[in-house]
This record gives sequence, structure tokens and C-alpha cells, in this order.
Amino acid sequence: MGLYGHSAGGTAVAEALYEDRRFAAAANLEGYLDHPPERPGPGRAGELYPVARYGTDRPLLLLGSAEFIGARGRRELERSWSAMLAHPRGRTLRRQIDRAAHWVFTDYAALAPALQAAGLMTAVDRNALTGPVGPARAVPEVRHHLRAFFTRQLSRNG
Repeated sequence: MGLYGHSAGGTAVAEALYEDRRFAAAANLEGYLDHPPERPGPGRAGELYPVARYGTDRPLLLLGSAEFIGARGRRELERSWSAMLAHPRGRTLRRQIDRAAHWVFTDYAALAPALQAAGLMTAVDRNALTGPVGPARAVPEVRHHLRAFFTRQLSRNG
């Protein structure tokens, strides 16, 4: 069985993969793999979750968006994802959706451009939500990454 989740759900599925051997693979769609720092401030980091601290021997896909990962204040995501990728026994893959932002992994990928076209959302707000990528490219690309990952990983374990 495979799991996928977005944002906090991505964090949850990565940790579930680490904790529960019944899961064969997981896809984390832009979920942090560390706790927030105890005291906010520049250079402060939170404790890594066990999955990032110790790694996993089962496949984990880290799928991110260029606009979110590149945004100011997202160093925590980069730190925890880099920790995951550094494990020598790990089977972690990292992929990225270009010209996209954090909410591109949700229904907003299709809804935000329609809201903008109807005059109900500005281009600035839409870009902050899903990035400038259009739904004709974003939706199939997210599906492609997930389908390819789970087809490859779950067919090996089944």
C-alpha cells in the first residue's frame, strides 16, 4: 500500500512510512519533516522528525513546487528534505513542479485560474496560491509524478 499527502498530510505520510512497515511507499507533497523551532528567529531550526533523522529503507517521493521551495522563509523545508536525501540507505527521490506554488497540489490548481478569469482573484493572488503554471500543465504533471512513482514502487513490492 502506498500513501500520499500534501503539506501537513505529506509530513504525516512520511512519518507513517517510517513508523509502519505495512506501507510500501509514500509521496510527500511539500510537507515539512521537522518541528517548528522552539523560539522563532533567523538561523533557528526545529528538531527533525524521526523519518528525516534516521531515514527509511522504503521509497519516499518528495514532490515540491519551485515557487514554494524558492520562497523566502522556506529554509526549514529545504533543511529537512536535504536530511532525508542524505541517508545512505535511503530510497528517497526528489522532484519539482516548475512555475508552481504550494497549493498547486490541490484543487486550487484548476480553480484559481478560473477564479482569476472570472475577475474574482487577482493574478498576484493566484500566483501566490498556485504559481503561474496553468492547470492544463499542472494537473497532469502532478498526476504523472504520483502515478509513475507508485506504479514503479508498488509493482516491485506486490
